[in-house]
Amino acid sequence: MIKLIQLFILLMPLITVAQVDSLSQKCTSSLSGKILDDHDRSGLAIATIAILEIQKKTISNEEGNYLITNLCDGVYTIKVTHQGCDTILQKVTVLGHTIQNFYPEHHAELLRTVSVIAERPLDQTTQTKNEVSIEKLNQSKGMSLGDALKSVPGVTTLNTGSSISKPIIHGLHSNRILILNNGIRQEGQQWGVEHSPEIDPFIAGKLTVIKGANSVRYGSDAIAGVILVDSKPLRDSVGINGEINTIGTTNGRGGTVSAYLDGNFKKLRPLSWRIQGTLKQNGTLSAPNYYMINTGLKESNFSYTLQWKKPLYGAEIFYSQFNTKLGIFGASHIGNLTDLQRAFDSPVPLETGGFTYAINRPNQNVEHELLKARFYFRTRDVGKLSIIYARQYNLRYEYDKNSPLNDSLAALNQHDLQFEITSHTADIIWEHHTVKHFTGSIGISGITQGNTYEGRALIPNFRNYSGGVFLIERWKKKRLEIEGGVRYDYKWLRIYKYEYVGTSNYELISPIHQFENVSGNFGAIFKKDSTLNFSINFGSAWRAPSVSELYSDGLHHGAAAMEFGNRNLQTEIAYTGIFTIRYSPSKKLFIEVSPYYNYIANFIYRQPTEAPILTIRGAFPGFNYAQANAVLKGCDVYANYHLFKSVEITAKGSLLRAWNKTQNNWLIMMPADRIETEITYRFKNGKKISHSYVSASALFVNKQWRVEPNVDFAPPPPAYFLLNMHASCAIQVANQHIELGVSVTNLLNTSYRDYMDQFRYFTDALGRNISFRIKVPFNTSFKN
Repeated sequence: MIKLIQLFILLMPLITVAQVDSLSQKCTSSLSGKILDDHDRSGLAIATIAILEIQKKTISNEEGNYLITNLCDGVYTIKVTHQGCDTILQKVTVLGHTIQNFYPEHHAELLRTVSVIAERPLDQTTQTKNEVSIEKLNQSKGMSLGDALKSVPGVTTLNTGSSISKPIIHGLHSNRILILNNGIRQEGQQWGVEHSPEIDPFIAGKLTVIKGANSVRYGSDAIAGVILVDSKPLRDSVGINGEINTIGTTNGRGGTVSAYLDGNFKKLRPLSWRIQGTLKQNGTLSAPNYYMINTGLKESNFSYTLQWKKPLYGAEIFYSQFNTKLGIFGASHIGNLTDLQRAFDSPVPLETGGFTYAINRPNQNVEHELLKARFYFRTRDVGKLSIIYARQYNLRYEYDKNSPLNDSLAALNQHDLQFEITSHTADIIWEHHTVKHFTGSIGISGITQGNTYEGRALIPNFRNYSGGVFLIERWKKKRLEIEGGVRYDYKWLRIYKYEYVGTSNYELISPIHQFENVSGNFGAIFKKDSTLNFSINFGSAWRAPSVSELYSDGLHHGAAAMEFGNRNLQTEIAYTGIFTIRYSPSKKLFIEVSPYYNYIANFIYRQPTEAPILTIRGAFPGFNYAQANAVLKGCDVYANYHLFKSVEITAKGSLLRAWNKTQNNWLIMMPADRIETEITYRFKNGKKISHSYVSASALFVNKQWRVEPNVDFAPPPPAYFLLNMHASCAIQVANQHIELGVSVTNLLNTSYRDYMDQFRYFTDALGRNISFRIKVPFNTSFKN
């Protein structure tokens, strides 16, 4: 017996080696997924995921993603740790490519790591990419999408009064920025300066801005950059969770309620679902010294998502509907030229009034629907194939200030303009995994659009077909990454328009416009070490002139302007270079500097007419669409310094110089230089109160001096200085987690006008506003 035991001990190493060698031939499985905060489903970076049985571990990236490869099939004990979270110990069965998400719960620490890393990542693509931090996203609850993006350096807004805003990236806006709503290119009537994106900001779990020419991946028009509006990941563990947000505002006496529910059931584990909805209303908004008449707003939105997720394939259905009715500032519509000049010269509007929730003429009613269907298949261990289809429907009613003189017609309260556009998009994309340090994707996309109108012919009916094909490859090894791509796009546009031919006769014309071009992109990022990296990106992008730029003809009531198109406009072609330095010598300091240069051939802009225009509907500023070669260059700067453990200082600034090379003068309607500083104090966490902070920020916006004299109807307004404050905390009531917040914008109630506000001719900007926020997250897990 002793000899048998001795023989077994001698043979043990050989048996073990043989078993390991045998298993190594079959250990090709993997475990991947996300580390998500249990309260708000945000991705947690730098979480440690360890497999105890084999002592193998990894760390989650910025979005909370993790991957462990070369595993044998079997049952493992997974340990997940993250600063300030409860440790998770969970048994997981690995069979092939297994996906498993984990949901740590925060107790004693604020999600500062997520906020800071999300806003200023050291590890990112060759293109300059910034995410809105969770903290800033929470502060912007109840505001527009454009307002939520202003925390990103280099991003400002184009406003039409205080209710309508569109994002601006490096001086460019509207059709030069692509917005991807849950991966779908947002399509509506975005050509209008007062047509803000029809997206409910409460859908967004993450907002990302990619600056610079991005036509290779996302298609033509992405001259300025791309804005990604991504929902939170759906729940994939059994149970139901959700969130209720309520917001109240003093300016406009407004209120917003938004909620969502996520679910996953034990008997149908691959299926996850979400329902979401928002109701919002405010009354007349006020400047510091008067009410801005007819500036009320009503909004009702909802969305739902269904997802079927298996290791080798999956599908997703997403539907959203956005509905709003908003008043257009009544004093922007003037009856005659004399009063219009008086309005330009007056420090207060020619019409003021009191507070009301009523929305009178002029106003806009907008409905936007988006339906998305996505299917993906893993092509063995080589890559993934995605097929995406989307339909969007946009209906816009616009009402002039003056009702028909006929009483019976006036009683019908019919719209004066109706725009209706339906868009169908399709994308097929194949992404391949790493092969000798290369990763990449190839894809094809197409879009078809049909637009009709009723009422005045501001823009004509049209049919549009577009298609493109692209290839992107990335090489990454150690400290260097190189990325390049190329894309070809073609666009076919047909117009249907009645034109006056004399003697009270009209003739239908249907001209065809065709555009095509090739876009390219090349970039690199070099990481000297964990404290310093450099990235550089060169790209070309192009944009066909929009129908409004080609054929606008008449009063655009929402913008309170006469607009006239130019049928001879040519394709815009942009060549962009961005260089970014990120320096973080310690945990206390982070600095990012991003100079950029953008040359645009055939840049299209709105040129003011020599004098305002008098029509039967009143007197309005006039604008012609013109074209010139232009250079837009500037620099974005961001810095964050932790003065003490509980005190941090943030500063950001943007400079822009926009030059019309054709006319050898400055381009009009470009954002002025600005700088903003913020100091934040974070309190220590207690048993019942945690995540507490208070911050104060100061914003200085310079006067836009770089405007030729007498080129506009009114000179640029003076520089202005604003103070803002924010405070937030989380309290524990029994087992319920509740987050409270308050924000004060324009704390000193300063009277000012912004150069990028289309209604600066008529009124001051919004006065002091105090908003109160309550967020109640909840989570119910059903365990075996």
